[in-house]
Formats: sequence, C-alpha cells, structure tokens
Amino acid sequence: MLRKSLLLALLTAFILTGFGSPTFTAAQEAPAAEESAKPKKKKPRANNPNTDYGKAQQMLKDAGLYKGEITGYKNPETTEALRKYQEQNGLKVTGTLSNETREKMGLPKRKPPVRKKEEGGETAPQS
Repeated sequence: MLRKSLLLALLTAFILTGFGSPTFTAAQEAPAAEESAKPKKKKPRANNPNTDYGKAQQMLKDAGLYKGEITGYKNPETTEALRKYQEQNGLKVTGTLSNETREKMGLPKRKPPVRKKEEGGETAPQS
C-alpha cells in the first residue's frame, strides 16, 4: 500500500512538472503572440528635397500653394497644392505629378515601365 502511494505521488509529480521539460501555459505564451501581432512601426524617412516631389514642393511653396515642410515625399498637403496648381494652370486635376504637370513645372517626364515578353525578353516601353 505504501509502495502504491509513493508510486502514485511520483507519477503525479512528473505529470505536474511536465516530465522534467519546461512547459508553457497559454497565459505565458500570450505576450509573445501579442507582440508578433502588433504592426511594426515604420522608421521615419529622411527628408530628400532632391526628388521630383521635393522639387515640386519647393516650386509650389514659392508660388504660395504649399505650406508644409519640403520632404521630397508625397503627402496630403502636396496633393492639395498640386490640385490647386493644376486647376490654376488649366491642367487635368489629379493631385499627382502627372507628365503634363511635370512638363508645366519643368520637371523631367516619367518614363513608362518596361514591359517584358512572356518568354522573358524585353520590349520597348509602351506609351
């Protein structure tokens, strides 16, 4: 009888301790799951006034249409200023640096993307 009780106690101890291996409960695993579910914060981009958008922002600022910081990146203020510029200059109002807007501002036109053939060879850009 004592032997059965001792054996039962040892067996219970092994079961409760996971047979010597570490175990985790759902509560212990939850923080790791929450951390992986959180979106990573993007690092802020450095301002780059030498981009086409940076040059456009400076031109729009000089014209009194853009009040924001010259970042070189499109943002809501840039979009609104481009819309005003396009409207004032009789251009199609898109809020983007379309080729028509680029030409009017003296910026180089964007090249169309190079389309590739099915076999993998390149074709000429399509306009």
